[in-house]
Amino acid sequence: MAQDPASGADSPRTRRYGLLRDQVQLVKRKDCDRYEIVPIQDSLSFEKGFFIVIRACQLLAQKNDGIILVGLAGPSGAGKTVFTEKVNNFMPSLAVITMDNYNDSSRIIDGNFDDPRLTDYDTLLENIMGLKEGKAVQVPIYDFKTSSRVGYRTVEVPSSRIVIIEGIYALSEKLRPLLDLRVSVTGGVHFDLVKRVLRDIQRAGQEPEEIIHQISETVYPMYKAFIEPDLQTAHIKIINKFNPFSGFQNPTYILKSLKAVTEDQIKSVIAAEHTETREETYDIYLLPPGEDPEACQSYLRMRNRDGKYNLMFEEWVTDIPFIISPRITFEVSVRLLGGLMALGYTIAAILKRSSHVFSDDKVTVKTDWLEQVNRLYVQVQGKDRNYVKLVAEKLGLDGSYVPRTYIEQIQLEKLVNDVMALPEDLKTKLSIDDDMVSSPKEALSRASADRRMKYLNRCLISLYIFVAMKRILIYPLLVFLVYHMNL
Repeated sequence: MAQDPASGADSPRTRRYGLLRDQVQLVKRKDCDRYEIVPIQDSLSFEKGFFIVIRACQLLAQKNDGIILVGLAGPSGAGKTVFTEKVNNFMPSLAVITMDNYNDSSRIIDGNFDDPRLTDYDTLLENIMGLKEGKAVQVPIYDFKTSSRVGYRTVEVPSSRIVIIEGIYALSEKLRPLLDLRVSVTGGVHFDLVKRVLRDIQRAGQEPEEIIHQISETVYPMYKAFIEPDLQTAHIKIINKFNPFSGFQNPTYILKSLKAVTEDQIKSVIAAEHTETREETYDIYLLPPGEDPEACQSYLRMRNRDGKYNLMFEEWVTDIPFIISPRITFEVSVRLLGGLMALGYTIAAILKRSSHVFSDDKVTVKTDWLEQVNRLYVQVQGKDRNYVKLVAEKLGLDGSYVPRTYIEQIQLEKLVNDVMALPEDLKTKLSIDDDMVSSPKEALSRASADRRMKYLNRCLISLYIFVAMKRILIYPLLVFLVYHMNL
C-alpha cells in the first residue's frame, strides 16, 4: 500500500505520537485514486477524537478532489449529534446531512424505528451523488412526532467541500465505498440509555417507559446485529464518556446519621403545618453492564412503594458531610424490569426499608429502618443546602453524619450479594418459586440469564430475517441480470 509522502508517513517525526496531529497519516486507497487515513488502533476520548477528525478532514481536503465525505455513526444516545455540532462550530463552512431525515415511515414494521430497511437510501444516495457533481440538492425534513416527511431543505455544495453524513447506519455497507473518512462514536449502555430517554421525551414526546421498552425490544437488538459490526470499520473510534447527570440543576441535599432522635425532636424543628406518613419501600439497584458492583457510582434504581414502581436516573456526589443527588424519576410498570435485564442490567441488591416521614414545604426529616442490615438512620433532605444543615444541627446531628448513600454503605461492608428482599409482585413477574431456588440471588441470576437468552434469540432472528430477505430479493435479480447480459 503506497504511503503518501506529503503526510509525513515515512518521516521519523510521525513515529513519536507526542502530538495529536502526528497520529493522522494518509494512504492511497486500493480501489481508486483517492486518499484515506490510516486507521487509528486506539480508541480516543471525545476531545482528542474531535481534534483528530478536524486534522483528518484538513489533510483529506488537501489531497482529494471534490467532496470529502465523512461518515459518523454510533448507537442511539452516544453523542453523534453533539460531536457533529462541535465539528460544525469549528468548521462552519461544512455541510451536515442527518440520516434520520431519510426515514420512510411507510416501511416501519412493528414499531421498529431502528430497522436498517427504514432508511430511504435511494434519496440519500441521489443527494450524495448530486453534491459530488457540484449541484445543490433537496434534503428531506422528517418530523419525529408525526413520523412523517414534512418537506425539504436545500443543501448547497459547501465551500470547504466537507460533508458529514451522521446517523446510526452512516458506516453501512451501502455508504462505505463513498466515504473518505469513517468515524464511530460510542458510549456505555447506561449513559446512552439515559441520554436516549431524555432526547426522545423532548423530540418525539414519548413516555419514558415506552422509550425504554423500545430500546430493549428493537434498538439494542438492531445495534448488536447491524450497527456494531459496521463501527469496527471506522478509521477513528471515539469513546464518549460524557455524564448526562452533570448538567442537571436543582439537586437534593441530604444529611444522614445513625444518631437516635425522637418524634418530638423532629416535630420541634419543622413547620407546624407538616405532613406525617409511614412508608414501606423496596429499592431495586440495577448494575449497568460491565460495572463492578462494589465500585459502581451509577446504579439505576427502580423503586417499589405502595405497589407502584418508579425508575430513577441518578448520580451521587459527596461533598462531606452532604450527599448530593441529581435525579430524574419516571413512573413505570414492573414489566420494564425485564427489558432492562435484556439490555444487560443485573439486579445487584434489593433494599427494604420502613420509613417514618415528616415533611413541610422546605425540608423532609425521616427515620429509615433497614431490615437487612438491622439499622436505623435519620435523614434530613431538601433543596436548600443551608436550611438542611440548620435543621440537622437543631436535631443535634452535627458530628455524627454518615456521608454515604445506602448502596455505598452496603458496598463498603461488602454486603451487595446479601441484600435481597423480593416484593411479591416482582416474584410473580419473574416467575420465581421460593421452593425452586435456594436464595433471592439465585432466583435473580436465573431470571437475568433467561432475559439475556430471549434478547440473543431476537438478535439472531433479526439477522436471519435480514439475510433471508437479501437472498429472496437480491439473488434472483442477479440471476435475471446475468441471464439477460448473456443473451
